[in-house]
Amino acid sequence: MNQQVAPAKAAYVHVPFCAHRCGYCDFTVSAGKDHLIDDYLRALEIELRSLETPRQVDTLFLGGGTPTHLDVRQLGRLLELVGRWFELPSEGEFSVEANPAGLDRDKVALLARHGVNRVSLGVQSFEGAVLKLLERDHDDAQIEVAVALVGSFISNFSIDLIFGVPGQPLELWRETLRRGVALGPKHISTYGLTYEKGTAFWSRRAKGLLKPACDELERSMYAAAMDELQEAGFEQYELSNFAQRGFRCRHNETYLKRGND
Repeated sequence: MNQQVAPAKAAYVHVPFCAHRCGYCDFTVSAGKDHLIDDYLRALEIELRSLETPRQVDTLFLGGGTPTHLDVRQLGRLLELVGRWFELPSEGEFSVEANPAGLDRDKVALLARHGVNRVSLGVQSFEGAVLKLLERDHDDAQIEVAVALVGSFISNFSIDLIFGVPGQPLELWRETLRRGVALGPKHISTYGLTYEKGTAFWSRRAKGLLKPACDELERSMYAAAMDELQEAGFEQYELSNFAQRGFRCRHNETYLKRGND
């Protein structure tokens, strides 16, 4: 007996371009290869055409990499393509990942014009030394600017934060959480720093150049996130995700449930 496959409820499009590959990143990313972006867009168009007809989805997510690393023309082309082949209802969720560096008013306005209603910002930290160790290419001032830009067009935004960074004390992590809450996000994701095989951080740890946080400190940091964010009005709905009421990431939930209610 043939089992019917339920129609897709969510679509994810990976944009594998960044200005720089951070030392802890193990995603499929091309840094310093912007000359390939137009080829990628042509290949994406060919792949989407294989769908033959547009697909109706409840959520659409553009991740990476850094989708907003694309210039305005390229970003517009990307948004046009996915908008043509994936149809969202009026109440659908359209998320795009972005980094504070390189985000400007023209790009955010373009996202809003194409129906993006949720932005996930890769903040990670506000502390200069932590950002430098993580090899991030932004500072706390750029975070403030990016949040203001996004908020002027798209009210629903999320921030990512990393804990367990070598040399990061518990109280600094608590301060990071408080500063994150003060930005007014609807959603916060907190991730413990990992050392994935093949990354620069994996090699640096093996050589003794990076000393991971001890398990007890990481547990304390995770507990601090649960306490601080709950007190600030966020509910924890996944291992790493906290949201204000009504602002869970529906795309993540769909994947968690494997598309089944």
